[in-house]
Amino acid sequence: MFKPIIAGITAVSLTFASMAPAYANGVDRDDVGKLLIGIAAIAALNAAIDSNNRNDRSEVRNARTQRANNNRQNWADLNRSRQQNANRGRVLPRECLRTIDTRFGVQRIFDQRCLNRNYNRVNRLPDRCAVRIYTTNGPRNGYDPLCLREAGFRATRRH
Repeated sequence: MFKPIIAGITAVSLTFASMAPAYANGVDRDDVGKLLIGIAAIAALNAAIDSNNRNDRSEVRNARTQRANNNRQNWADLNRSRQQNANRGRVLPRECLRTIDTRFGVQRIFDQRCLNRNYNRVNRLPDRCAVRIYTTNGPRNGYDPLCLREAGFRATRRH
């Protein structure tokens, strides 16, 4: 704020300091013209600096209001829990979690056929979690529960 004022005072003082010898000889039209041009240049410089500072302030003000508007919720979202909406698609039905006997022991998987019947977003489950288990009744396709848990999915609490 004080930089333009100090710069203007310095410029005016330098102008008058260089004019001091001219006063001893008298001031003619050329010196008055130079003085007026110098004052006009200082005024234009001061106006440009002030305008630049004013634009910076308005950009900061616009950025603040824009940031404040981004944090506001819509009227339709006021009664909804954001956390509840975010995790709604990541809850798998508990009845699809099966315990299957294999010749290597007991394995737990989310059964593919059950998920296709009871879960709408099967195509969004991660492919890396897909498994195929061989049983005495043939192969079973499904998803590894530990892998799904690491990917952010969980089973419902009711059984």
